[in-house]
Amino acid sequence: MLTVLLGFATSLVYGFADFFGAIASRRIRPVTVTAVSGAIGLVFLITLVPIFGFSFDSDALTWGIWAGAWSAVAMSCLYASLALGPISIVSPLSAVISAIVPAAFGLYLGDTFSPWGYLAIVLLLIAVVLVGFVPGADVRMPTPQALLLGAAAGAGIGAVLICLDQAPEDSGLTPVIMLRAVSASLLGLFLIAVLVRERGKVRASESKTGMHRLWFAVAAAGLFDSSANVFFLLASRTGSLTVVSVLTALYPLGTIILARIILKEKIARTQQVGIGLALAASAILAIT
Repeated sequence: MLTVLLGFATSLVYGFADFFGAIASRRIRPVTVTAVSGAIGLVFLITLVPIFGFSFDSDALTWGIWAGAWSAVAMSCLYASLALGPISIVSPLSAVISAIVPAAFGLYLGDTFSPWGYLAIVLLLIAVVLVGFVPGADVRMPTPQALLLGAAAGAGIGAVLICLDQAPEDSGLTPVIMLRAVSASLLGLFLIAVLVRERGKVRASESKTGMHRLWFAVAAAGLFDSSANVFFLLASRTGSLTVVSVLTALYPLGTIILARIILKEKIARTQQVGIGLALAASAILAIT
């Protein structure tokens, strides 16, 4: 039960982070949003060390560094794939792969379930597709490059989850702090390169009034993303990597919930079905 609740919380909070990151990226460079929010998230995680602890264990540091490297690669591929689109296909593709990769690894390590448990996992994977799919007029097929980048993003996110899960259980926040530190550093270097290439020019969209609200969105994205990392770490330490990774892939759920509440956007019928399916499958996992 606790694992399912923490896994579901992970997906919601990741979705909240994506929502605020997307809002900020409308007028601020996506790489700027990712780098700055990552740095803010790192500071937030450091403030939590007195509560959760920190370990200098070599395994914890190593797995955290690998997670950070994979995170930088995954986010770069994800943004590139979404830019090529269509988002309605590329987004669910990356989400499903981000679930399948660590789930397969968990099964390889020996995760086993009852028939009902396996059914719930399959239903959750279907729910991931339905929740992430946004129907619309744009029904064009993605290019091979978009599919490849989307698949790479999903595999990269899955690798991040595996790395976090492999860190020692008594390592406190070490894995996620190292993840944030490495990812923010790599993306920060990339941002500097972009600014140097553009000779420090400020985009017109970034020079208009009202930007302070968008920077609050950047900060919110960083805080929610780091909080989701902590939820995942706790969830993976209480139960199966397979279950937690599949639940985590439901992160579009958090995004559409906030879009409904804040932006008053309608939730598509397919997404409503996906949400219902996800809740039913989660309930099955909780009682099996």
